[in-house]
Amino acid sequence: MSQKIALVTGASSGIGRATAKLLARNGYYVFAAARRMHRLERIRSDHIEPIRLDVTDEEAIQATVNHIISTKGRIDVLVNNAAFCQLGAIECVSMEAAHRQFEVNVFGYARFMQAVLPYMRDQKSGCIINIVSALSRVSIPGFGWYAASKHAVEALTDALRGEVMEFGIDVVLIAPGLIKTEFVPNQLRLLQTVAHPSAYQKLLAGVHKLLAGEPKAPGPDIIAQSVLDALTAIVRPVRHALPFDSKIAVVARWLLGDRLFAWGARRQMKF
Repeated sequence: MSQKIALVTGASSGIGRATAKLLARNGYYVFAAARRMHRLERIRSDHIEPIRLDVTDEEAIQATVNHIISTKGRIDVLVNNAAFCQLGAIECVSMEAAHRQFEVNVFGYARFMQAVLPYMRDQKSGCIINIVSALSRVSIPGFGWYAASKHAVEALTDALRGEVMEFGIDVVLIAPGLIKTEFVPNQLRLLQTVAHPSAYQKLLAGVHKLLAGEPKAPGPDIIAQSVLDALTAIVRPVRHALPFDSKIAVVARWLLGDRLFAWGARRQMKF
């Protein structure tokens, strides 16, 4: 079969939607997975097949992969993208919310990787692309639980890369910074559900200030293009951070060290 088969999670909006559409325009048959089926139906086409799916439902994930194999015979690409961001001070975010953060952002990715890998091993080819965040390397106040989940995905991805390269499978990390999607409004709505004492009011103001730049941020198409570029590269990249300010943040963290970087982050957030 000459047509490449891709599975994209979190495809109902933002980066996932842009990625599904771009891959479809470039010859891939895309299974677009998300919970909001009414949104997925808007991108249905001859090259995009919507699938309603919750990334915490292990049986549904396996059924989806089985459906892909039974109808297409193979799976070439997994783009793990479905995630959310639980903002709030470490002290104040409930353990229930923290568990939910890891259940979706870490174990959701892991379930998909475990489901597709046996088929990629058998066909001796494939590519897994995990969308993480600039915060997987650069954690800042107010974003701790989210950054921790993305750091965990990065650690799993690096280990997996070494485990499967002999089977012809590539594993790529793409680390976006601030991107203009529905992600920021959803983050702020979740933040409102976390009770903070008055001692953290400066922190909360700093979080809002940092996210206020979202309307001027680049859109999700640049991330979708980086996914396509990774898939079509002669030598696939290991890790790609973008836009440019994300690269700068990672370098600054390395150059400044822990204490100075923490001070600089507070200055940037003005608290």
